[in-house]
Amino acid sequence: MKISKIASAAALSMLLITSACTSGTQSGTGAPPNTEGQGNTQIQTPEAAPTITLGVTTAGSQYVEGSANMNEDVHVEKLREMSGVDVQLELIPYNDYKQNMTLLFAGGDMPDLLQTAGATAPEIAPAFEADVFMPLNDLIDEHAPNLKKHIPQEAWDSVRVSKNGVIYAVPSIKVSNINNVTFMRKDWLDKMKLEAPETVEEYIEVLKAFRDGDPNGNGRKDEIPYTARANFTFGEAFFGAFDVPIGGWRYTDGKLLPNYVRPEMKEALELYRELYQEKLIDNEFFVQQGKDWDAKIKGQANVGMWTHQPHYPDKWLTEVQQGDPNAEIVIIPAPKGSNGQGGAAYGTDPVGGMVYMIPQGSKDPVAAIKFLDWFYSDEALTFFSFGIEGQDYTVENGQIKYKYPVTQEETYLQSMRQYWLRLIGPDPIGDEAFMKEKPNGQLVLDALAVADAEGIVDDGNGMPNMTTLTERPELGRNGLFLETAARIMTGEGSLDEFDAFVEDWMKRGGDKLIEEATAWYESK
Repeated sequence: MKISKIASAAALSMLLITSACTSGTQSGTGAPPNTEGQGNTQIQTPEAAPTITLGVTTAGSQYVEGSANMNEDVHVEKLREMSGVDVQLELIPYNDYKQNMTLLFAGGDMPDLLQTAGATAPEIAPAFEADVFMPLNDLIDEHAPNLKKHIPQEAWDSVRVSKNGVIYAVPSIKVSNINNVTFMRKDWLDKMKLEAPETVEEYIEVLKAFRDGDPNGNGRKDEIPYTARANFTFGEAFFGAFDVPIGGWRYTDGKLLPNYVRPEMKEALELYRELYQEKLIDNEFFVQQGKDWDAKIKGQANVGMWTHQPHYPDKWLTEVQQGDPNAEIVIIPAPKGSNGQGGAAYGTDPVGGMVYMIPQGSKDPVAAIKFLDWFYSDEALTFFSFGIEGQDYTVENGQIKYKYPVTQEETYLQSMRQYWLRLIGPDPIGDEAFMKEKPNGQLVLDALAVADAEGIVDDGNGMPNMTTLTERPELGRNGLFLETAARIMTGEGSLDEFDAFVEDWMKRGGDKLIEEATAWYESK
C-alpha cells in the first residue's frame, strides 16, 4: 500500500485502504439508466478497465470513517462500473490532514490522482513549486470534453488551479460563495415567544433568553446559547457585523490588511468579550474539537445557535432530532451591525474546498482525467443524486422514486454519496427532480438563499502563499491574534491589549506581510 508505507515510517495509524479489485457484490435489482446490463444484480469491474489509485481525505464523514473498508462499499463498486475506471481509494484521515499530506510528499510514493486544497495551500505549495504535479492542459483538451464544457474559465484561472496559464488541478465548484450561515433552534425561539433576531442587539437578547429561559424544558440551566470550535471555527457569526470576518482582507488607504489587525476588530472583540463573560458563547470553545461540538448540538441537543455550511441543513435537522425529537431549526441572516452588513467573508473565486491533481509518475494520467470527466455526465448526476437503482431508488412510469433517508444511518449514507464520493460535478441541490421531493428540501434552498444574500467581500480572495507568512506563521490568524483574542475575551487581558498586539505584529514582520500582500493585490 503506497501511502501506508509513509504512515508506518512516521509511526502514525493512518486509515489507508488499497484493497485489490473484487469480483462483485450484491447491489440491487438494476443498473442506472442509460447503461448496459439492465437487471444485472451483480456489480463487476470490467477486466479491461484501467486501474488508478485515488488519495482522498475522509473529510470527517461519519459513514466513511465508520466503514471497515470503503473499497468494498457497494456505491464505490458501482462508481467503478459506471465510470469504467477501477479506482482504488487510499483514505487520508481528516484529523491531522495537513500533517498527513506533508508526510505523503516526504515519502515520495504518490497515488495516481490526489485530492488537495489547491496549489497555494500551505501543505501543498512546497510540492507544487517542486514540480510534483503534472500540467493538465493537453490531457483536458484531448480527453475531457465535459470538464471543458461545464467548468467556468474563472475556476481554471484560480491560483489554486493554475499558474501562468498552465492548469495543474481540476477544481470542484462552490454551490455558494458563503461557506457559513447561522443556524438557530426554531422550537426554542417559539417557546420563548421570540422572533428571529436581525441586529447584534437582538441576537444578544435571544441568546440571553436561551441562557435563562429553560427552552429545553428540563428545569436545569444547562442550555448553551451559542457554541463554536477551537480557532473560532464556526464561531465567527458576529465578526461580519463589524466588517472584519477573521479570514478576510480589506484593501483600504492603499494597503491590503488582514481583518484581524484592522481597528474594527477591537470593537468586535469587545462584543465577543461580553459574549464569553456572560456565558452567551460556549466557554469551552477555545479548546473544543469537532466531536465535542457535534455532541452538544446533536446528541445532547443543548445548543441554541451555531454556524455551518448552507448545503445540508436537512441533515442537521435529522441529527439534532436524534437528541430531541421535537427540535426544529431555522437558517437566518447573520447579525447585522450599524452599517447593515453581516455574514462571512466571500470572494469571486468559484473553486470549492478541494481540487484534484495528478502527480508526476502517475501510472495512467489519461484514465485519471477521464475518470474526473465522467463526473459531469448525465448518468453521474443520477447516480450521485439518487444512488443505485433497485437499492436506493426505483423507476415507475419513467419517473424516479427515491427512498429519501429516514434514519441517521441512511442520512450518513446519502451524505457520503452526494458530498464525499462525488468529487466534482453538479451538486444534487441543483437537481430539480431531486429537490422537488426531498424531505426538508425547502430548508436547504432557504439556507442557500440566505447565503447568497449576505456576506462581506474578501479582497484577499485567491491570494497565493505569502512568503512572509510561510516564514513567520505566527503572523497568521491562528497565531498572535488568537492568543490576544483569548486573553481579551477571558478577561486575562484588557481590551487595550489589542493595540499592543497590532504594534507587536507589525514589528515582527506584519508590515512586510502587508507590503507583500498589497503588491499582489495591485498587480491583479
